[in-house]
Amino acid sequence: MKTLSRYLFVQTLLGVAAAAVVIVAVIILVDFVETSRDIATRASISPLQAIRLTLLKAPLLVQETLPFIVLFGTLWTFFRLNRRSELIVMRASGFSAWRILGPAAVLALLLGIIGSTVLNPVGAMTQARFELIRERLLEGQTGAAAVATGPVWLREETPEGFTIITATGFDPDEGELDGPVFRSYIRTTEGAPRLDRRIEAALARLAGGFWSLEDAVELTEDAPRTVLGDVALPTSIGRQALFERARSPGGVSFWNLPGVIASAREAGLSTRPYELRLQALLAQPLTLVAAALLAVAATLRLVRLGGAARFALAGGTAGFLLYFMQELMISLGSAGTLDTVSAVWSAPAIFVLCALFYIAHTEDG
Repeated sequence: MKTLSRYLFVQTLLGVAAAAVVIVAVIILVDFVETSRDIATRASISPLQAIRLTLLKAPLLVQETLPFIVLFGTLWTFFRLNRRSELIVMRASGFSAWRILGPAAVLALLLGIIGSTVLNPVGAMTQARFELIRERLLEGQTGAAAVATGPVWLREETPEGFTIITATGFDPDEGELDGPVFRSYIRTTEGAPRLDRRIEAALARLAGGFWSLEDAVELTEDAPRTVLGDVALPTSIGRQALFERARSPGGVSFWNLPGVIASAREAGLSTRPYELRLQALLAQPLTLVAAALLAVAATLRLVRLGGAARFALAGGTAGFLLYFMQELMISLGSAGTLDTVSAVWSAPAIFVLCALFYIAHTEDG
């Protein structure tokens, strides 16, 4: 049993690796053309620079296409084993379909874990580098990244009430707000908010739990204008909550997502896109298992019975349905129609159950 499982595991791994080579090559080629068309038409870059930018985006793109890599790799592996009558020999030796599909499911589970915990952080890092280089090229800058134009809006709870922070723009690399305004509200005995003071500054830098303000001016009811100069204001807003918003949720590392969600919640920002992304990464192992089970279920029909190619095609179609259904559910989650857990986990769970039901029906009748 161990020898057979090891053999199936290795064969499936080789099939997935072959599928990865083909799919990654296609991804790099298509993205190279897209990058060249997007950037080269507005900035002067060489083909080597375009290739470099494409390779920076590749890890995250590969992580997003892992379900298709597992699907087609497993399909190709088991269809080949079927055509060479190896599956017939295994079944004739008394091995059930459950034993045969086990190694493929384990490999898919491992790849899902590696994709979420290793490949995604690497992809997030290279994606951030790509966005920085792209911004510099399009803005014609050679130094720091361009300041992202807001407006920025933050809300922070305080013991006396809350503070509303607005700014015209921010620099995600330096951790700076441009033209910030801090409006501090206190709650009256009736519970209604009342503006207590307003602080304007030329620049605010977030570091170490403080806002460092430059050229600050305070306005209150009693003293309409007071020059504060350079001051520091304590804050509970995390750097990630503010400055990770310069990237899409897909560009935030798996390990940073919980901190970003907590910081964004404290800052009064919407956390739904980050929660959906976190749940999608947590569900990726189950998604890959669903893809592997669909591939195995579609290739268990013996070649001598006929129709094996049609069943394999049906398995590939089911894999695409899994992808589109999951994207549809995530879109519903983004719109607030579904909660984040249901939106992300429903599609892979349904397809896993369908694949297991089909295999059980085929195996046990």
